[in-house]
Amino acid sequence: MLGIQSVASYLPKGRVDNLKQADRFETDREFVEQKIGVATLPRFEEIDSVVSASVAAFDRLCEKVHIDKSEIECVVLCTQNPDKGGLPHNSALVHAALELSEDCACFDIGLGCSGYVYGLSVIQSFMTANGMTKGLFFTCDPYSRILDPEDKNTCLLFGDAASVTFVSDTPRYKLATAKFSTKGAGSEALQKTDHGLVMNGRAVFNFALQDVPKQIKRTLASAELTADDIDLFLLHQGSRFMLENTIKRGGIPAEKAPIRLSETGNTVSSSIPILLETELDNSPRRILMSGFGVGLSWATAIYEEIKPN
Repeated sequence: MLGIQSVASYLPKGRVDNLKQADRFETDREFVEQKIGVATLPRFEEIDSVVSASVAAFDRLCEKVHIDKSEIECVVLCTQNPDKGGLPHNSALVHAALELSEDCACFDIGLGCSGYVYGLSVIQSFMTANGMTKGLFFTCDPYSRILDPEDKNTCLLFGDAASVTFVSDTPRYKLATAKFSTKGAGSEALQKTDHGLVMNGRAVFNFALQDVPKQIKRTLASAELTADDIDLFLLHQGSRFMLENTIKRGGIPAEKAPIRLSETGNTVSSSIPILLETELDNSPRRILMSGFGVGLSWATAIYEEIKPN
């Protein structure tokens, strides 16, 4: 049985004052604080990279749990903005930086805000199919690399971060059930163009409110659970206003669904594991994770705590 043993994240030292950005765009500061919900944004500096941020997250992981690097059999990295244009695959570069064994499978996956939920299932399935017991799942999507500095719809929202999840055969949490969805016809709502990242905020907002709560309810129903049976709801941290309305539409108790993007912004595939790292200290019994965004893609999974014998 494979599952989540531990999680660690990394935020770069570079920071952008979002309220000063609001002034630059002649946007109301109260709107930025209350609706977007972001006061400062972590930003990659010139010395930062997907690989360096991933290694920094791994170093923090090693402060929490003992890892014998010779036992790591699989590395999966989720990013849409890789170093060196993705060639070579960044998981191989992380493999080299960590000096892992050559008997280790490495590959990248390209997913955005749903990437953590998808990626956990991918690495667990791959490892199970191949008899592996120790793996690392990284997320790192520095959207700052593709932002148009004159586009307030994106510059006020996205932050850079990385995370790593230790997947092992001695897990704290195991997957109970999951559902995955795609609406490719709506992909133009969030896409990279020659001018950088372009987002139709209204379309993304409507998608989140219409489709995500339905999937959450279907996932709960398939597990024969209700919202009362879930101790913690970890929703992708898109924006405060989007989260508040998605939580309400999904019938989720607000006290069970943390909103913490004031100091991080929308960190894409890293937003859920950043929350998870903090919340694991409270040992929730059941966790529902829901990631949604670019694609359009959304995924919901329920993880259950494994009680020691």
